[in-house]
Amino acid sequence: MRLLDVGSGTGQISRWLARERGVEPTTSDLHEFGNRVGDLPFRRIEDPVRVPADDGEFDAVMMLFVLHHMPVWEDQVRLLGDAARAASGRLIVLEDTPLHRVDRAFNVFWDWALNLRHGVPKPFTFRDVRGWTEVFAGLGLTPRHVETYRPWWPTLGTYHHTLFVLDT
Repeated sequence: MRLLDVGSGTGQISRWLARERGVEPTTSDLHEFGNRVGDLPFRRIEDPVRVPADDGEFDAVMMLFVLHHMPVWEDQVRLLGDAARAASGRLIVLEDTPLHRVDRAFNVFWDWALNLRHGVPKPFTFRDVRGWTEVFAGLGLTPRHVETYRPWWPTLGTYHHTLFVLDT
């Protein structure tokens, strides 16, 4: 599977997928991470709402905890639409999805703490599961799998994440 990891950060997840699952990942990011893995192909993102790929170039496009770093909700939708354009079949999105104010407060704290050293923007533009589902429907993306969970590491189970596997 040819996979584009948009907002790959250090690239460790893509490296694991290559090693453990035989995926052929290409990493991409807008920000320069000093500890980014160097043994995978990398494409620099020049425009925050454009994916650096041709139409249908990748079997899947993956965005893990990317969208809530975009300060404008409309730009989230534009980036998702462009990611769907670059994917020939699947879009994988993992996002923080706070359920209530306490959830959101923990989410803001951890997002700030975990991204401070990388200089990643932190506008905290979170959506809940229903909000994301409506965005995906508006883009014509079909949910194949949706799973909400509380991860123990690194946030000690303090707020929710949701995995969305979407057909393009």
